[in-house]
Amino acid sequence: MPVITVGIPFYNNEKTLLNAVRSILSQTFKDWELILLDDGSTDGSLNVARSIKDPRIKVISDGRNMKLAARLNQIIDLAQGEYIARMDADDICSPMRIQQQLELLKKNNNIDVVGCGVIYLSDKDIPLGHTTALQNHEEICKQPYRGFGICHASIIARKSWYRKFRYDESIQLGQDFNLWLRSYRDSRFANIPEPLYYYRFESSYSLKKQFRDRFRSSIYIFEHYKKESLYKALFYFLIQYVKIAIEAGFYIVGAKKKLLSRRYSQLTNAEVTAYTSEIKKIKNTELPIVAT
Repeated sequence: MPVITVGIPFYNNEKTLLNAVRSILSQTFKDWELILLDDGSTDGSLNVARSIKDPRIKVISDGRNMKLAARLNQIIDLAQGEYIARMDADDICSPMRIQQQLELLKKNNNIDVVGCGVIYLSDKDIPLGHTTALQNHEEICKQPYRGFGICHASIIARKSWYRKFRYDESIQLGQDFNLWLRSYRDSRFANIPEPLYYYRFESSYSLKKQFRDRFRSSIYIFEHYKKESLYKALFYFLIQYVKIAIEAGFYIVGAKKKLLSRRYSQLTNAEVTAYTSEIKKIKNTELPIVAT
């Protein structure tokens, strides 16, 4: 049985899926299985996935579009590994990612979920900046009403934790925030501080998406805190709308790039060179491709 299951749900990721798989094949830790789970793609994504022939890689498709939460729960049910790693189909990860996160989990039985720092990429895979992740649970969950300091797509969690805290399939937005809010009081989160996950930020960020996420998050926050205090619930609810108003203001005055840059630290020339070199190596990883 593999030690870890890597789950990548995909929907119309024909152009990026192979590089996501390459980044798993390039991992220094080799005892894994990879589940590529199609969510009813209408482009060539499924053919791309099926063209990869490796006994550790499973491609699953039922032709339906069930959305992310349902597919993530499906990965939990299918996983054979003791640990489950998240990853998005349009991202890549450093070759040391799995090894370092697993080492932290194995050394600390009280930790349930481990994320890592993030490198933010442009649409052309140019490194824009990075974040050094908060390390301990108290820092990560210091202000739940403002968000959690852990990148959902970068996490590795114990399967036993995932079975206890499954995704809410009734919601289609903010599944990660909903999960953190429901679980953080009965869990222990941690991060590897170093950036080990490459996140394509420019193409995934839009004001419309931010508004929808903030709207859903405000509802989750209100429902969560109203049991403690209606005043507190309303206050935290309104904070989400203040945030979206600030973001909209940046858009209106044409300062989108400045808004995005607030998410990460600027890179030195040496860091840009190092990250660019690592991305190139990942993309050059040989794939066991068979024509379909």
